[in-house]
Amino acid sequence: MQPVSGSKLLIIAVVCGVVSGGAAWLYLKSKEAQYREAYKPPVERKVALVVPRNDIGRAEVVTKDKVAVLEVPAQFVPSGAVLAQDWKKLDGRMVEAPLQKGKPITWSAVEGSAVTRFSENLELGKRGKTVKISKINSFDGLLRPGDHIDLLGNFSATDIGLQKQPNYSDDVVMTVLENVVVLAAGREDASGRKYETFYDQNSADGFNMNFSTITLALSPQQVARVELAEKTGELLAVLRHPKDTSLGKLGQVTVANLLDPPPTETVDVVLGADGQLVGRIVGDNVVDAQGRIVGKMVDGKPVSFDGKALGTVREKVAANDPLLRVRARADVVRDADGNVLGRVVDGKVLDADGKIIGVVKDGKAVGLKGETLGRVERNVALDAQGRVVDMGASIAQALPQVRGSEQQVVRDVNGKVIGTIKDGKVLDARGQVIGVVKDGKPVGLEGKVLGQVSTAVVDAQGKVVGQMGEVVRGADGKILGRVIDGKVVDANGKVIGQVKDGKAVGADGKAIGQVDKVLLDEQGRPKDDAVRVVRDASGKVLGTVVGDRVLDEQGREVGKLVDGKVVGKDGQVVAEGVAVEVQQDVARVARDASGKVIGMLKGDTVYGADGKVVGKLVDGKVVDGNGNVVAAGVSAALEGQAAANAALATDAAASETPAASRMVQFIPGGTGKDGIIPIQTIRME
Repeated sequence: MQPVSGSKLLIIAVVCGVVSGGAAWLYLKSKEAQYREAYKPPVERKVALVVPRNDIGRAEVVTKDKVAVLEVPAQFVPSGAVLAQDWKKLDGRMVEAPLQKGKPITWSAVEGSAVTRFSENLELGKRGKTVKISKINSFDGLLRPGDHIDLLGNFSATDIGLQKQPNYSDDVVMTVLENVVVLAAGREDASGRKYETFYDQNSADGFNMNFSTITLALSPQQVARVELAEKTGELLAVLRHPKDTSLGKLGQVTVANLLDPPPTETVDVVLGADGQLVGRIVGDNVVDAQGRIVGKMVDGKPVSFDGKALGTVREKVAANDPLLRVRARADVVRDADGNVLGRVVDGKVLDADGKIIGVVKDGKAVGLKGETLGRVERNVALDAQGRVVDMGASIAQALPQVRGSEQQVVRDVNGKVIGTIKDGKVLDARGQVIGVVKDGKPVGLEGKVLGQVSTAVVDAQGKVVGQMGEVVRGADGKILGRVIDGKVVDANGKVIGQVKDGKAVGADGKAIGQVDKVLLDEQGRPKDDAVRVVRDASGKVLGTVVGDRVLDEQGREVGKLVDGKVVGKDGQVVAEGVAVEVQQDVARVARDASGKVIGMLKGDTVYGADGKVVGKLVDGKVVDGNGNVVAAGVSAALEGQAAANAALATDAAASETPAASRMVQFIPGGTGKDGIIPIQTIRME
C-alpha cells in the first residue's frame, strides 16, 4: 500500500474540518431557531367587532353611518358581540338598550329582527303621537330620539275653565306629561315643510324653524291628554336626564303667582351611620355629590346595588343646607381668631395655595420657625374648592347620637367611680366582685361601706362619660340650677331655693320651677341637649323618661322606672330588664296631626319658639294652663337639636305670614248656556 503524502492528509483534514464546522454551525443554527421559536411571544389574534361611533339611544335604528369596526384581542371579546362579518344581519335593527361610544355592540342590546317600518320602534301597548312644540322656547334643536322630556302647556285661563283675573295676563302654565320618551325628533318650519338644514337669515332663529315636531311613545290615555292640550294651547318640551325618575309638583302657575314668594326648595337626603351625606334622593335613585347613582329607594329605604342599607332618610332638607356642599373632610389649623390657616396633610400644614407653612407635632401646629400656628381642629367639612363649610347652620344633622346608657355605679368619698353594680354585686373595672349592695348601700367584702350608689352614664366601652342629676327649670324651660343635697344651686354656686316634697321653692316659699333630671358632664355641669330613652329587653323603645315616669310619644304614662323595671299605675310590671339610653344633641319636638311644629318638650311641658309655655302634653293633646286644648293629635318625636330649632322657627314664621293666594271654585248662581249651572274658578288673595 502506497503511503499517503502529507499534503493530501492536510487537504483531507481541512475538508473534514470544514464539513464538521459546517455541520456544527447548521446544528447550532437549528437549535437557535428552535429556541427562538420556543420563546417567541404568541401571535395575538384579533377579532373585528362592530362598535358605535357615538352613543346610540334606546329605540334608535342601527345604520351604517352610526357604527365603525374595531379590532379587539380575542380574549377580550364579550359574549354575544356582533362581528364585523355579521354587519348585514345587524343593519336596520332597533336598539333596546342604550349603546356607549366605542363599546362593542352585543346581540342582546338589539331587537331580534331588523326594523322595516317606524311602528316597530314602539313598545307593545304604547302609541306613537307626533306633536308640534315651540323649538326656541324648548330645546333649541338639541333633542334626540331616546331622550326623556316633560311636556308643559301654556294655556289661556278661560280655555281650561279658570276665570280670567283682572289686571293679570290670562296665561296659565301647567304640566301635561312627565318623563315621556322621544321616538323621533323631526324639524318642521312655520309653513309646515320639514327640513334639516333650511337656511333663512330673515327668520327669527336664522333657520325659519319656529316650530319642531317630535314623536312620543305614549299610552292611549296620554295620547288623548296631549291631543287636547295641543289644540287648547302651546306645548313646550323640557329635557330631563334619562335616569331621573322624580316628579315635579308644578300645579297651575299664573302671572299672579309671580307676586308670591318663591317656594322653598327642599330635597330628601340619605345620611350614613356617621351622619355624613350619602346622597340626594331623586325619584327612586340615590345620587351622590358627584352626580353618580349609588343606590335605589326600595320600600322607602335607601339600598345600595349590593343590597346593603345606605343609611337613614332625612326629608325636606333645604337645598342650600351646608351639608349638601360638603365634598370632603380634613383636619385644619385655625388661628386665635378662628380663621383657617391651612389643612393638615400627612402631618404637614398646607395653606390655600398648597404651600407648606408648618407641621403638626404632638397634636400641635408649629410653624417652620418653631412658632405656634394655632389649634388643630379635626374632621372639618370642606367644599369642592377646599373651603371650610360652616356646619353650624345645617339642619340635616345625623340622627340622635347615643351618648351612653344609664348604669348604677359606686363612688368613693372623692366622687371617683370605683365599681359598677350588676345583679346586686359591685364589680371593679376588671369585672371582679369587690362588694354587694345591702339596704341601698355598697358594702365591701370586709363589711365596710365602699361609698355611695349613684347613676352614671357609661359608653359602649364601659367608660363613664357623665351622670344623671336633678335640676330645676324655670317657666321658660331654662335650667335655673342643680339640686344638691336638697338645695337649688345656680351656676355661680348661689343657693336660690330648695326642694320640698318634690317641688322647687324659693326662700319666700313660692314655686320657682319644676324638678327634672338631665345629663351632667364629669364636672357636674348640666347638658340640656340629652334625652333619656327606655328600651325593653328586645330593644323596642317604650318611651322617654320624665322624672321617674316613662311617657310615650302622645304623652301618655307607660309606667314608672323602678329598679330596672317599668311598673304601671296598677302596680303590674310592664317590662323587666329595661335599659335607659341617653341620646345627646336631640330635642323632643311636638307636632300636630298635620306635621306642624307646636313646640319643644322639656319634661311634659311644651315651649314655643318664643320660649313661652304653650301647654302640657297629655294623651296626645296640648292643654294650656286654663285647661283649653291648644292642639290635638299631637305626638312628640326625637329630632336633632339643630333640625328641631330650624323647624320650630320656620313653622313659627309661617304662622305669622299671610297664606299664599290660591284658586277656588264657586257657583255664582243662575244658569249658563243650555241651562247648565256655571262653575267659575277665581283667585283668593
